[in-house]
Amino acid sequence: MNENESNTSAVVHNIRAAKRAVNTVKTTLGPMGMDKMMVDATGSVIVTNDGATILQELDISHPAAKMVVEAANTQESMCYDGTTSTVVLAGELLGNSELLFNKGLHANIICRGYRKASKWATEHIEATLTIPAEEHLAMVAKTSITGKALESSVEHVSQLCVDAVKTAGGEYERIRVLCQPGGSLDDSSCFSGVVLHKEFMLPAMPTNPTGKALLINTGLSDSKSDDNVQLNLASAAEYQQYRRQSSRDQWLEKSQVIINLLPDGGVVFCRDTVNEVVAATLAKQGISLVHRIPESDMTALSKLLGTSVSHSTDDLTEAVDCDVECKQIGDMKYVVVRGGGEVTTLILRGATKQTLDETERGFEDALGVVCLAYTNNQVVAGGGSAYLNAALYLRSRAAEAGGREQMAIEAFADALESIPATIAENAGHDPLDTILTLRNEHMAGHTDAGPDIENGGACYMLQCDVYEPVDLVKQAIQSASEVTISILRIDDIIGKRGE
Repeated sequence: MNENESNTSAVVHNIRAAKRAVNTVKTTLGPMGMDKMMVDATGSVIVTNDGATILQELDISHPAAKMVVEAANTQESMCYDGTTSTVVLAGELLGNSELLFNKGLHANIICRGYRKASKWATEHIEATLTIPAEEHLAMVAKTSITGKALESSVEHVSQLCVDAVKTAGGEYERIRVLCQPGGSLDDSSCFSGVVLHKEFMLPAMPTNPTGKALLINTGLSDSKSDDNVQLNLASAAEYQQYRRQSSRDQWLEKSQVIINLLPDGGVVFCRDTVNEVVAATLAKQGISLVHRIPESDMTALSKLLGTSVSHSTDDLTEAVDCDVECKQIGDMKYVVVRGGGEVTTLILRGATKQTLDETERGFEDALGVVCLAYTNNQVVAGGGSAYLNAALYLRSRAAEAGGREQMAIEAFADALESIPATIAENAGHDPLDTILTLRNEHMAGHTDAGPDIENGGACYMLQCDVYEPVDLVKQAIQSASEVTISILRIDDIIGKRGE
């Protein structure tokens, strides 16, 4: 085997490894995509059709396949959805690259053509296919939800997503999701504020404290002493008494700092644990206390109340206005916090913990894409129609590249058509017939034509209220092309020395 054949075989080896990961999630694409049941060695089960979740849970060892997973993770972090489209597109680009290798094209020529095609496709989509998003946010949510566990209550869920996003001003970080087993999805609600899955620390604390609050990270619990002190004590009981007496004064001092800032009562939110002496002292003064709050909830409270979180009692300055109460939702108690900031909490209800997990994943995707559309105010017709229209545009311009590069651009166009083709195939229709029909529709000027999953053939996405954020489509194309180029540029696989 000569050196060139060896290099080509390394690329082909990488392509085939990556495509095996792609084939795992390919059947989940579209509103009629199938679910995957994932089981680990302990018997823990996840049932989902969320591409990002499937790829994250897969036991993948091949480095090229890991690169595809990284591209999916990038899509998830940037656009919250569209991971399966990214992976399917990357798989088709890699498969088409292998065919181009067999025709004698060099990897660098293919990469050059793919870069040019990616740039042309994204520019075309943004310039000619975009629609203002203002009136279509609920449709964007419905498009994301369709084919997932949330579909049974699509109208209610999509409206919840829009309400939450508008309340939060389009900032995904200002939206909290709380899962509550029991009831049905239709019982889910949107609450303007933060709901903590907590109770006040002591039963004696007021359940509806007066409207002032303090946020503290730490400093109200015992910490390991660094002092090197020798004591001669007769028994363990004497040691416990000594500890109580020596530390009680400092806890009372710290409690007094809080009492001075909350003279009429109020509530303290603490990230870490709180000493019982502090809790009892505060309770006597009508001050309620919530401790062991997750960092993400502390950040949400900070945004809601418009104040920073103090590191310890030494950093406290002044209390802020706050509306707090401890109430029961379903059969569990929660601390509900209202405030003037733009933070909202979605309370999700479901029959079982397992269904709630899948519901939460679907909600997070839907919230993300609605935030994306709300912020950028641009959407395109969904159902793969934008990809197919971009493919036709690339074919019309491929000759501009000239030489062998135009073969790579045409291969890129073929890969773009794989998105509507896979959606049709997963719905039980012939992918080739669907693509031929869609080409005719788009050439006739129907730029929103996509696969008809009910009857086969084509239908118009805008009439069916199927919309996607333009940033999601552009990022999917860019992520898929970048990971493909990265894999194609690897001409050898070498074992490296361990550390």
